Amino acid sequence: MKRGRKMEDMLMYAMKLTLGLIGVMIVLKLIGKKELAQVTPLDFVYALILGGIIEESLYDATVPVYEMLFSIFFWALLIFVLEKFALKSQRFKSISQGDPQLLINEGHLDRKIMDENNMDVDEVRMLLRMKDVFSLSQVKYGILEESGELSVMQYAREEAPTRVEIMKEYSENVLPELLIDGGKVEHQRLKNINRDESWLRENIKKETGADLEDVFFAEWDEENGFFIQKNDDK
Repeated sequence: MKRGRKMEDMLMYAMKLTLGLIGVMIVLKLIGKKELAQVTPLDFVYALILGGIIEESLYDATVPVYEMLFSIFFWALLIFVLEKFALKSQRFKSISQGDPQLLINEGHLDRKIMDENNMDVDEVRMLLRMKDVFSLSQVKYGILEESGELSVMQYAREEAPTRVEIMKEYSENVLPELLIDGGKVEHQRLKNINRDESWLRENIKKETGADLEDVFFAEWDEENGFFIQKNDDK
């Protein structure tokens, strides 16, 4: 009897975990990709409470599945309503999510903004390194975003020249297609570029000398052709 009860609890746990995962995936789909790309303080609260709802439902056997699902989707509805309201009201958005702040102005750090955000110079330098900027002397403006990231505008003298500045004629960049992934041919991507496996096999052999079965991954674009790695490459 005890063993049967334990098995029943495990099945209920598995069902709640599965439905909770599906529910969270639906919530993320509903509220949009922005939540994944830029996490504001309010988004952090969203995630904490959503995690708490699922955790309590999983470990409390008295909480039925429908209550867990109701809590998840009601919380998602609240998030959705608040996000829409924030789009309509700039004041509410400023209160709930914050505003960008000019942390570096004309090369000078704003110590007041640093104090407001509990930052020291080393933290600012770390955020700059994440933007491939290794000295404060290179930065003209730095904007601290609501997500905590630092958007940087360097002095003109520090910026790399653009292609149009150094070349009269140049080719536009193109997105390569991944046609072989982990040794498996991506038939849908071949179809997207109006090619087939026979074309892939023939052209990989012609351009790289490799057989299709020996390729670990292969990228291709019209401008540069194939870039491959064989299975035996280290």
